[in-house]
Amino acid sequence: MRVALCAATYNRPQGLVRLLTAIAALEPADEAQTTLSVVIVDNSAEANARAVVERFRDACPWSLHYVSEPRRGITYARNAALERADALDSDVIAFIDDDEYPAPDWLNRLLARRHKSGAAAVLGAVQPLFPDGTPEWIIAGGFFDTHRFPDGAELDDAHTANVLIDMAVVRRLGLAFDHRYALSGGEDTILFRQMLEAGERIVYAADAVVFETVPESRARLGWLMRRWYRTGNIDAALFLRGARAASWRPLGNLVRGGVRVVAGSALFAVNLAVLGLGRRERIVRPLYTLCRGCGILASTLGRDYLEYREVHGA
Repeated sequence: MRVALCAATYNRPQGLVRLLTAIAALEPADEAQTTLSVVIVDNSAEANARAVVERFRDACPWSLHYVSEPRRGITYARNAALERADALDSDVIAFIDDDEYPAPDWLNRLLARRHKSGAAAVLGAVQPLFPDGTPEWIIAGGFFDTHRFPDGAELDDAHTANVLIDMAVVRRLGLAFDHRYALSGGEDTILFRQMLEAGERIVYAADAVVFETVPESRARLGWLMRRWYRTGNIDAALFLRGARAASWRPLGNLVRGGVRVVAGSALFAVNLAVLGLGRRERIVRPLYTLCRGCGILASTLGRDYLEYREVHGA
């Protein structure tokens, strides 16, 4: 079994050091004859992650590969990772982000679930870690929590923050990340949707855990609202390219977006009137529906939020 563990990085030297330190401490593979290659794709035009990777080359027990992809955008970086994994003749590729780090048994848990399920992709759990001073209502509201599922559950969605993908499926289906979403994000949602539409399966590994370090610049309402708006952009794009795509779908998006805006606004007003400034997490929650609706409307009219123009964290 040949495994490529891939991470894209862009101007996060501290995060990359933390990630590589944790990768170096991963447990050896449970399965015999398993080889691990670590691929770091540097998406900065200045190739400024090279020095960090070189510093870890001798200390890392696994084969460490540095790839420079100067074309700005997460899709370019992740496609470069797919290409290197293919060149290494990898059987599977594991994706993790440069603001995350894995538990020591993370990769073994992903591989074990794949072996047991035979699924094309295995999604793991992401646990957020907050900086000191994070408002309590953000933590209490669970706004950074990812959905948790029973171990082995079949899923209808996935993301590249913690996932293992069968490279044979990638090759057979000709899968790649769509460059139209290079700066907006959501390219992983669309790739996994294509996988599901081709009849492949995605399952959940509850014990395959990575930890996401949430920077202070994200632990605030403004960032959450922009993120929710962006999820509406992706929702609109998926609806437009859905099965039996038809000329009525843009109008359908306008209706879907409008309903969410009205419902979210009404719920926000009710919560604000009933709760005042107490239980702020409950007051804020309807803003998800409102912002998502705005994102659907805006994307349908050709205005998307380019989240990856801005870097959060170091």
